[in-house]
Amino acid sequence: MSFERSVFINCPFDDNYRHLLQPLLFSILYLGFEPKIASTISSGNIRVQEIKKLIKDSQYSIHDISRCKPLFAGDMPRFNMPFELGLDIGCQTYGSRKLNDKKCLILETEKYHYQKVISDISGQDIKEHDDNPQKLISQVREWFIGLLNMRLPGVEMIFAQYNDFTFDIIQDLAVEGFSQKERDSLSTTEFIMLAKEWILNIDI
Repeated sequence: MSFERSVFINCPFDDNYRHLLQPLLFSILYLGFEPKIASTISSGNIRVQEIKKLIKDSQYSIHDISRCKPLFAGDMPRFNMPFELGLDIGCQTYGSRKLNDKKCLILETEKYHYQKVISDISGQDIKEHDDNPQKLISQVREWFIGLLNMRLPGVEMIFAQYNDFTFDIIQDLAVEGFSQKERDSLSTTEFIMLAKEWILNIDI
């Protein structure tokens, strides 16, 4: 996929984020873009170098910094997301002319929370998703419309297609002998492959 259609995704990979990650990935694919995400990187590679390459190869980036706070008492906040956001902003600022045209969307659970933890990005336009998959899709769709000045499918259509895909794939995997646990814990790589195949076989 070309630089102009690639979207770097910087977000949590834990099970608590799965209900947001999967509709996010599906929406990006449904809108005709290619998600680039660090969870698909081989563990044999130097991770930060591979992340830098994904950022450099993507004109667009979506950063969800909602885990800059602990989920549970005793947890540590996650600093990977703001670190990768910093790499991306640096790439835009110090890279070639082509990289100067990179665009990023920053997401957060609740409005203005980020100001408490990363005050240096207070000038950025941050969108909240309220931990709601449909609202997250809405924020991503509106962002792309603003950047590309083009019509895109509506939020309800995208979310309905995502739910149809989820239903279909659960049935298909069950027939193929996948256990409930396996279906609930599909890797990001496998999810993307299945979503691509499903989208190719529908009329958008």
